[in-house]
Amino acid sequence: MSNVWNVIKQMGLKKYGDMKDSYQKIGTARVDENLPLGLRLSGMIEIGAVDFILGGENLKIRPPASAEVILSYGRFPIGSVTVHRSYFASEGTPYMLQVAADSRGGIEECKLFMAYDEIYPHDWDFWLSEKDGYIGLSIFELKDQTQYFRVWENDESQAVLEQDSDGNSITHIPPVQFLETLHYDPYGERTETVKYDAMLYGRQVNQDVDEYLLVSAVNEKDGASVQVMVGLELSPASLKII
Repeated sequence: MSNVWNVIKQMGLKKYGDMKDSYQKIGTARVDENLPLGLRLSGMIEIGAVDFILGGENLKIRPPASAEVILSYGRFPIGSVTVHRSYFASEGTPYMLQVAADSRGGIEECKLFMAYDEIYPHDWDFWLSEKDGYIGLSIFELKDQTQYFRVWENDESQAVLEQDSDGNSITHIPPVQFLETLHYDPYGERTETVKYDAMLYGRQVNQDVDEYLLVSAVNEKDGASVQVMVGLELSPASLKII
């Protein structure tokens, strides 16, 4: 399995006491200093229930069962924004908190994602074809036929593939590519670079809540897979970092 799944396999069974900072070095800066919201490796994160209550039973993402330990941390730039990712597990299920911050540290996005599915393709062209790869289509459908609609757009690269009888277009844009630097310890001794081809989708659950779907072709040292994560926008005030 790819990065977040491997994190859970390697470290998810360890207790908090085993995760205490054994990498302390005098005069060595931590890679997780001054992160948004006070996030840090081996810190504990607790997610409030309000956003999940508003979403109701139709949500596919479920709230973490309790406060959990941040097992790894990753980041990458997108334009003038830096995206920070904190990975943890709850009852064996991988989660990822994604926080995007501007150059002044202002929070522009705060989303929680939960692992939903992982595919090991035999036909990568189906997923990543430049013309009509599934990652990048205007509609993404899960196995249970739940549909999500593309959130990210790129008018310059958009191609119309077909139109239905109502005149609605099925379009395609290239997935967004980025490299994430993952840190497994606070001082950068264990790191990994992971390549993504990703697209964000969403659907309206009710008048108050939208649910997101992050679909990524992930290429890392242990192989490649397609990861599907369901997500929810959170208020930073609903997070507690211990």
